[in-house]
Amino acid sequence: MTILKSDIAVLGCGWTGILLSLRLKERYPKASVVCLDASRHPGGLLRTETIDGYTFDIGGSHIIFSRDSDALNQLLGFLDGNTVSHERKSFILYRGVKVPYPFENGLFALPPDIRAELLVGFVEKLLKNNSSPPKPKNLREWAYEFFGEPIAEEYLIPYNEKIWKRRAEEIDSDWLYTPGRLPWPDWRDVVRSGAGVPTTGYREQATFYYPREGGIQSLYEAVYQRASRLGVQVLKGVKVESLERREHWRINGTVEAGHVFSTIPLRELVLALNAPSDVRRACNRLDYNKVLVVGVAMKKPAPNEHWVYVPSRDLVFHRYAWISNYSPKNAPKGASALIAEVTLEPRASVNPEAVEEAVVDGLKEIGVLSESGAELVFAKSWLHEYGYPVYTLGHAEARRTVLEYLEGVGVKTVGRWGSWHYWNMDKVLIEVNRLVSSLPSSP
Repeated sequence: MTILKSDIAVLGCGWTGILLSLRLKERYPKASVVCLDASRHPGGLLRTETIDGYTFDIGGSHIIFSRDSDALNQLLGFLDGNTVSHERKSFILYRGVKVPYPFENGLFALPPDIRAELLVGFVEKLLKNNSSPPKPKNLREWAYEFFGEPIAEEYLIPYNEKIWKRRAEEIDSDWLYTPGRLPWPDWRDVVRSGAGVPTTGYREQATFYYPREGGIQSLYEAVYQRASRLGVQVLKGVKVESLERREHWRINGTVEAGHVFSTIPLRELVLALNAPSDVRRACNRLDYNKVLVVGVAMKKPAPNEHWVYVPSRDLVFHRYAWISNYSPKNAPKGASALIAEVTLEPRASVNPEAVEEAVVDGLKEIGVLSESGAELVFAKSWLHEYGYPVYTLGHAEARRTVLEYLEGVGVKTVGRWGSWHYWNMDKVLIEVNRLVSSLPSSP
């Protein structure tokens, strides 16, 4: 049996893995770096497919933005001019009204009596908490304490329970404090909005960027090509099933490496390492959701919108995005492409055709498609086992147990699934850069 030998092995070659491989090769030019991916088409959630001229980002709606200007410049630099910029036009579909996102900044779009009630609840909590800020234990407490009962009950709780597929009291509050993860409102803007004055929230995302050609995968491909030119070797279709330490690390008994970095889901890494039972139990407490993305091609122009959040429990999708408005190259002239996202619990059985049908029916119900569906060209779905980490209660403790074990055996992990954090693309880049810069000058 031939053994492939490398100085450094990176497990997983999605967005985090390819970034990490590139940065490691830049830091250690003389070291050999190999990146292994279970798929024969690496890219993870940053994959794109074009069908009959319609382009779909099959891992969901991804845009390029960051509150960190250096990270944003790095991301745009990878694309080398292959970008378009947009002023965000996103909404929450609430009681038949498209309220500008974020919801608390878009109250001005609602009828006066409704926005008055929502605003009163917000101000009541603001006054109550002014002297003693609360420390919520879960998502339900957070929604009530920071936004008041009306906004919590009417939007925040139904939407979050829909996307996470868990009761709000089962979701830990720690993820809500991840910088850049959620829009934190300025109370002055919420009051102005409730009074009928338009305001803008989540300002770092109010202007966003997207590849002009190639969909979001072109960002991944740009990094992939840079890494390849520097000599990074990518092994496709190689699922990590065993990882053991002898004199060197052995991966599946066929790849040998002096150092191992991992971006694969912690659950899979712990199994490959045959970790102790307490570590495996902790890892099993790290929860997640699958995501099924449905692409819908239509022979009609798109409205002047980017994406729309849908808190209604009567519709299967929690968000849909007019991907053809992200770039003029994403659909034929006069036509449009949309992607709808549906989350599913890990143990849920999935019938993609049934979900596609439910998505189409839902789009008819809210008027995106006519009742006859005559504009529909086709619908197609893509299922991803790992879509979103879910911060159920006990997440932080379980994660700490797993990461302490991995640190002890000498495997460094990073990324959405390597850290089990709900990170955007820019946060992944920042953390990869931080990890690599902390390493010694020689491998």
